[in-house]
Amino acid sequence: MARSAVLEIGSRERNPTASSEQLLDATASLLSERTALDVSLSDIAKRSGLNSALIKYYFGNKGGLLLALLERDSKVAMAALAHLVAMRVSAEQKLKIHVSGLINAFYRAPYLNRLIHYMIAYGDDVSSRRVVTMFREPMVAAYEAIIAQGVAEGHFRPVDPTLLYHSLTGACEHIFNAASSAPSARGEPKMSEEMKQRHIEHVTEIFLRGLRPGLNEY
Repeated sequence: MARSAVLEIGSRERNPTASSEQLLDATASLLSERTALDVSLSDIAKRSGLNSALIKYYFGNKGGLLLALLERDSKVAMAALAHLVAMRVSAEQKLKIHVSGLINAFYRAPYLNRLIHYMIAYGDDVSSRRVVTMFREPMVAAYEAIIAQGVAEGHFRPVDPTLLYHSLTGACEHIFNAASSAPSARGEPKMSEEMKQRHIEHVTEIFLRGLRPGLNEY
């Protein structure tokens, strides 16, 4: 092993999280800048300032690194979702809060939804199952609970929670892919705070209208 990698591993033993977090931060930064998940180990090493051998040391391989990034991203988001479902507010208010939280999550990590689906489709069996357990199952269960509450309150019609998961996350996330794949006009940021807030209001209105009872009468 190269001397630089040995020195970095020695540093890791004194500080068990510094280098691994540095690699995760570098991966997140690179994925946020790109529309494809084609980040190489050398790209990550260059951005982090660490030797690429440390990726294997900490995570086993690139797949392990991506899974670790999703696990880090999931902790706060899934805890917040569970708290939201338990809140004593209307289902409409829960959906409003959730849309805002979801779009803010994609604003911070625009790669998130793409990486979830990539890991489910192309990860090994263990990683794929882990991602389903971390993200998709809790979100579908939360949607099922919110829909049931909304139906009981008379504000929502019954809908398939799995289809709502796919349609809502897709609507919230797509604008970040579209913005990052198009050139910025007049040097403006690809996604501003003002545009993000407009997107939150737009998606919230569209889905609240679509969930209201009586839609199938048209």
